[in-house]
Amino acid sequence: MITFIARRILVSIPLLWAVLTLTFLGFRVFIPGDPVDIMMGLRGTAAERIRLRHELGLNQPLITQYWEYMRGAVHLDFGSSIYSHQTVFTEIAIRFPTTLKLAGGALVLALIFGLTGGILSAIFNRTPVDSGITSAAVLGFSVPEFVLGTVAGLVFGVILHWLPVAGDGDLSHWVLPCSVLALGLASSLARLVRATMMDVLDQDYVRTAKAKGVRRSLIIVKHVLRNALVPVVTVFGLSVAALLSGAVIVENVFALQGLGTLAIQAVSQRDFPVVEGTTFFFAILLVGANLIVDITYAFIDPRIHYS
Repeated sequence: MITFIARRILVSIPLLWAVLTLTFLGFRVFIPGDPVDIMMGLRGTAAERIRLRHELGLNQPLITQYWEYMRGAVHLDFGSSIYSHQTVFTEIAIRFPTTLKLAGGALVLALIFGLTGGILSAIFNRTPVDSGITSAAVLGFSVPEFVLGTVAGLVFGVILHWLPVAGDGDLSHWVLPCSVLALGLASSLARLVRATMMDVLDQDYVRTAKAKGVRRSLIIVKHVLRNALVPVVTVFGLSVAALLSGAVIVENVFALQGLGTLAIQAVSQRDFPVVEGTTFFFAILLVGANLIVDITYAFIDPRIHYS
């Protein structure tokens, strides 16, 4: 197991290097125009532009800029924000807890409702329960987060006055954003759990267990659900990307000051150091999530071995 984890970490290094390289080239080579002019627009004097160019190292050769950029990335140092003048690491550290609460709450809700819905839909196949859950899953998967968030805020916050629609105060402030973010993932999980469980229910060893008189609940928990979870975990790990991208939208809809809001603000303000730092941080989160998924396989299915 230790060897496998070490090998996966080593494999992730070229991926992170590619993300950093593409981000660097995107801002310094592929985007037309002077980065300083793009960042400052019509503001600032000639002296301020010269100072900013020196701070960003844009007066150095491109290969030197790349070397300094990669060296800073290794130490998680992407410089300072053009607007707040705080270090990028500080900006991310301040905003990350908000995104973690949002994503964590959505993850818990998605697991609860996705697994429960998928299991019930498979157990009560071709019944009104199955039809209702399947229809709700299709609807939840189809509605975009910004539409669902706007409608939910209007109905539950403005019209009914049940829940707050902005800010990150007590638990009531997190109900709407976490639910909106969780709906798409819960719908995908419910459909996948149903499909995988239906496939496992048709296997010979399940029919044999039924013939031997094993309790239905024991068959579902011990044989069906455990074997059906392997593909679910795979897709769930890949869904972390959708969760992060959805968090960017949901944070802006509900005025949460997380990493998503920080990234959008940085792009709109052309704050390139912050964009570079948040892009790299999101890449680390994705690599870490997929590593956790690979390790989880061994606990779900002992037949899976790591070498």
